[in-house]
Amino acid sequence: MKKIFSILIAVLLLSVAGLVSANYPSHLNGDKNLILVDGHMGVAWYVDRSSLNVQKYAPPEYIIEIKVVSADSAIGNEQDFYDGGQGKIRNVGTYRFYYDWNSKRMYQDNNGKWSYIDPWGSWAETGVRMPAGEMAFYLAYGLRFYGDMKKYSEYTNSYYGPFSEDFYIRAKE
Repeated sequence: MKKIFSILIAVLLLSVAGLVSANYPSHLNGDKNLILVDGHMGVAWYVDRSSLNVQKYAPPEYIIEIKVVSADSAIGNEQDFYDGGQGKIRNVGTYRFYYDWNSKRMYQDNNGKWSYIDPWGSWAETGVRMPAGEMAFYLAYGLRFYGDMKKYSEYTNSYYGPFSEDFYIRAKE
């Protein structure tokens, strides 16, 4: 009975995690250049496809820079934003990523120092950085960087990855 309860809780948590960013519009205000990468507590983050800048292409090493936009409801109603309402840009930041394909390690430039992004880290550790870096790599090369990794869950008796299929579909819309 305890095992069944644990499995149900794990499935519920995985389902809720997948729905959190699914509630935000896939593209901010219908702009196909602004692609949803994460959402949390009324704020959504979008990468700006038009800002993608490949700074180093020397396989197995890559450096990509991209702008990340944060937005919330244009009318101050979080539910309206979830339901597809207009968003208002609150901040735009430039993120720079280094990728080592051979070691499958992604890093973010943190004031001139590369900071490792653990694909299995918590949201508090990876935040918007990991999905923004994953989407930048996917937009640049059409390849998943961390997206093909799988981890086994003993609770669900199945494998899962750090990103859903929907994550990549947004880039093609």
